[in-house]
Amino acid sequence: MSTRLQYSPVRAVLCMGAGTALVAGTDIVMKHLSADHSLPAILWVRNLMIMLVMYGLLRHGGEWRDVRTSWTRMHVLRGLAMGIAPILYFIALMDMPVAELTAINLTMPLVMALLAVPMLKEPLDPRRITAVLLGFVGVLAITRPGSDAFTPAMLLGLAAAFSGAVFQLLTRKVAGAQGAMASLFYPWAIATVICTPFAFWRWTPPVTAFEWLLVALVTVLSLGGNTLMVRSYQYGPASLIAPFIYLHLVWAALFGWLIFSAFPDGWSLAGMIMIVAGGLVLVPRRILSRTD
Repeated sequence: MSTRLQYSPVRAVLCMGAGTALVAGTDIVMKHLSADHSLPAILWVRNLMIMLVMYGLLRHGGEWRDVRTSWTRMHVLRGLAMGIAPILYFIALMDMPVAELTAINLTMPLVMALLAVPMLKEPLDPRRITAVLLGFVGVLAITRPGSDAFTPAMLLGLAAAFSGAVFQLLTRKVAGAQGAMASLFYPWAIATVICTPFAFWRWTPPVTAFEWLLVALVTVLSLGGNTLMVRSYQYGPASLIAPFIYLHLVWAALFGWLIFSAFPDGWSLAGMIMIVAGGLVLVPRRILSRTD
């Protein structure tokens, strides 16, 4: 059960801004590690560390009954989607600039809007169609199929966004019926199992103390970023916070430029703007106009 903290719009926005910065930082460190190591191996180690943290929380701050569930099949499906998405995403990251891949990944809300029609029986209204079309045109502007800018890694990025959207929709189905610990424990456990064969297929684990420090940093950034993003919703309503999720794209572009000297070209920038516009179209007007 989440705890509503004192209402603070400034803290809500700051938490979302800091959370998206940490998540973008995760991508930067992972891209650096990908030069010498198998990313599935790094993912597996990261997932294992997160599972150890969750085990510690259950052992010292919670109870094992918190993870009992009658939604086994749904959690297995969620775990499969959650396990596949980061593998595809980080493999794509090896051959793509961080900002462009982040933009493609931010089509996830648009994919969710489309998949929610058959999966959740939601209506296909004009607003949803407009958002999806804007996102589609934005993706075309970034990927430019048939040009020198296109790489197969972009398709992996789209597949990762699709898998992530499926995970979010399945999570919505079990929302309210499961405690937070069960909702987190099973997907992470299954994702760890999924990573295992990929990790040992090309096993190139960290060797030096500095490399292990970077893997630990990835774990801290992942947990810290997601915790801050969740905390932002405890300081303020989703109506206030929704548009600020796109700060992730700003951080990705900034970090990519500072660390890798890679900045999106004009076509990619135009595509990013279209994807963000499509995402904002999905935000109800009352949310964008709310100021209290």
